[in-house]
Amino acid sequence: MLGAGGFIALLLAARRQQTAEHDLATKRNDLLLREQANEDARHDAAERRISDRYLKAAEQLGAEKAPVRLAGLYALERLAQDNPAHRQTIVNVISAYLRMPYDPVAEDDRRACLEEREVRVTAQQILTGHLAPAGADRDRYWADLDLDLGGAVLIDLKFHDCSLRNANFARARFVGQTSLLGIRFRGSTRFDEAVFEGEAWFAEAEFSDSTRFDGVTFLADARFDEATFFGATVFRCARFRGDARFGKTQFAGKVIFSEAAFGGRADFARATFADAAYLPGVDFGRDARFVEVTFARDGWFLNVEFSGNTDFGNVTFSEDVRFVGCTLDGIAYTPPEWKERPEYDEFD
Repeated sequence: MLGAGGFIALLLAARRQQTAEHDLATKRNDLLLREQANEDARHDAAERRISDRYLKAAEQLGAEKAPVRLAGLYALERLAQDNPAHRQTIVNVISAYLRMPYDPVAEDDRRACLEEREVRVTAQQILTGHLAPAGADRDRYWADLDLDLGGAVLIDLKFHDCSLRNANFARARFVGQTSLLGIRFRGSTRFDEAVFEGEAWFAEAEFSDSTRFDGVTFLADARFDEATFFGATVFRCARFRGDARFGKTQFAGKVIFSEAAFGGRADFARATFADAAYLPGVDFGRDARFVEVTFARDGWFLNVEFSGNTDFGNVTFSEDVRFVGCTLDGIAYTPPEWKERPEYDEFD
């Protein structure tokens, strides 16, 4: 049997082991705390360096000389590329620069105007170069960003195959040709009261949420061929001075063209209106083609003015499409294809 001396020896050994384990745990905790403190210090230092670089680049953007402003843009680009968490902020800064007042045809200081044009085109290229997910260098793609260019003056803008979340171009002025071929808008999109001075290309574009073109003006041709609108789409009071092409366009949500005016040819051939389509007060100043168009649900042509060659050949009407108060060259008009529907009633 274990004597009293042996029991005391075991007790002392157990206490020494507990003390050693406690000391080891304390040292381990102290080490973890020091490592965390060092990590926090490194993070704080990195954030300070980022802030310093950001402030310096922002100051350069406000410089009088164009080369300094260009250097500021490139510095911001490098900063965003190296620090994904700051990309939205830097995109906001570049967008804010493009929203600043600018007259591309100012004559008082032509050289300064041309230099500023170069700076702005560079800012646009930085954005477009990082907003397209396709291509070999995917590391350059900045994903899940919002873009606010409301009221900006944009010059020969090319957003080919870019992908954006929410995008605001309301009241923007698009100088020269604008090409948004294959662009993907994954959030809400606004072009309210924007002015497109040259051709506008939206072919194969995809609008995933609500889209607004209220009061937009297209001074040249506008092409939406094979575009897809998944959400509600509004072209209220839109002005198309050139030709408007919506061939094979898919309207999955409701679409409103109320009081829109088409000064050139309007071509909706083989378009699909999967939801309600409202066209009250639309003015088709020249030819209007709705060949092989599908109206799957409600369609209202109320007080629409048609002119020139109007073609509804091989159109598919649902029973909820109505033509009320429409005219063709000033004479009351209803498409013969609409009257030929099996469900047609002369009292519709």
